[in-house]
Amino acid sequence: MSNSYKGYDFGPLSHAVIGACIEVQRRLGVHLMEVDYQRALTIELEKRGLNFKREVHIPIVYDGVEITERRVDFVIWGYGGELIMETKAASAIKPEDIEQCLLYLHQGNYGLCLLVNFGQKPLGIKRLMHTEAIV
Repeated sequence: MSNSYKGYDFGPLSHAVIGACIEVQRRLGVHLMEVDYQRALTIELEKRGLNFKREVHIPIVYDGVEITERRVDFVIWGYGGELIMETKAASAIKPEDIEQCLLYLHQGNYGLCLLVNFGQKPLGIKRLMHTEAIV
């Protein structure tokens, strides 16, 4: 297992998912639509024995009331862990993509989100963690 420069241990699930994403981009290149990468990724995740669901609804709650919902591209679990993944197929990861993932982490109470951009070469990857605010 490897740690981030801040000392977070991402574990084998994160590495397995990133490996699957790298393989998909290696074989398909960088010029497809996001949904095409998602479809290929389902095949690659299955080949690696990972469990996942696509288009998982995350309720957005205010004052205990669900006001809307969003959908994260993947929830993936295995190797004793779970993470969410949002995929993109753009020339670069944008600040709003990061904000979207942070919303999913917070509202869905997940610990780790992989933001993966298949439109960049090499593959664009951001690991985002949900940590409790220190008061």
